[in-house]
Amino acid sequence: MSPKTKMQLRVGASASAALLCLAGVVHAQNSQGPAQAPSAAQTQNRPTTLDNIPDPTLTLTKPLRGATPAPPGSAAPNPDPKNFEGVWWLKGYEYMIGPAPGIEPPLKPAYMDILKRRIRAKNAGKPETDTSTKCYPHGMPRLMESPYPIEIWQTPGRVTILHEVAHEVRRFYLDRKQQANPKTSYLGHSVAHWEGDTLVVDTVGIDASSFIDDEGASHSDKEHIIERFHKVDGGRQLQVDTTVEDPITLERPYSYSRYFQWRPDIRISEYVCEENNRNAPINGVTVAQ
Repeated sequence: MSPKTKMQLRVGASASAALLCLAGVVHAQNSQGPAQAPSAAQTQNRPTTLDNIPDPTLTLTKPLRGATPAPPGSAAPNPDPKNFEGVWWLKGYEYMIGPAPGIEPPLKPAYMDILKRRIRAKNAGKPETDTSTKCYPHGMPRLMESPYPIEIWQTPGRVTILHEVAHEVRRFYLDRKQQANPKTSYLGHSVAHWEGDTLVVDTVGIDASSFIDDEGASHSDKEHIIERFHKVDGGRQLQVDTTVEDPITLERPYSYSRYFQWRPDIRISEYVCEENNRNAPINGVTVAQ
């Protein structure tokens, strides 16, 4: 199988799991093939429709198990618990980012109605347009749920995450106070500090045009995200505990955890959303081709 064919499988895996997670033509140096099917533990007791409502138009998209551990013989992770540098890959991809697998964020009634509308549109094959379908950044926390690898760099005063998906970049400015009125942007403004071996990241100023997740939960420009990054499993996994607050769209804050596998064997590949965009929107609807 050629590298190009392998990458097409990798793109196809994410596209089948998430029509709203764009994949144009991607030129790759390396690829690991499609993500694996979800494990039994991920699917047990998971709702198949929104809140288990007996309505097939509200069917939820199933998860992907995501990255596996690094192959035998790979370089060991840095023993420094505060050194996150290197390539990591999400262990399990969720189409909906809520407080538990298959559970939606605690949306206020008006925004729950919007989520239902978007799920029905997705299941009808005409998902609503959001930022990523126009090749704009995915927004937060959705970007961190991407089934593509990330690379972390640490430099004086800053931690940077380079995402393979759409070449998006997050910058965490260390030991600074959050801006009182930050300029709104797609990924927001992030400041960070260390609490022991845990990197605490505070993000505000996120443009409201993106979705919380691939199912289509809404957030406002008042969304506030706190992430806590720390190594587990002898440094072979990076645990990210996330809390999402939004006084406009959410009834209350909610939290969840994700795990990223240490993958020193992976090299971040080129990702060109604008080239042969298969899901380019037409009149506000994502048209998959």
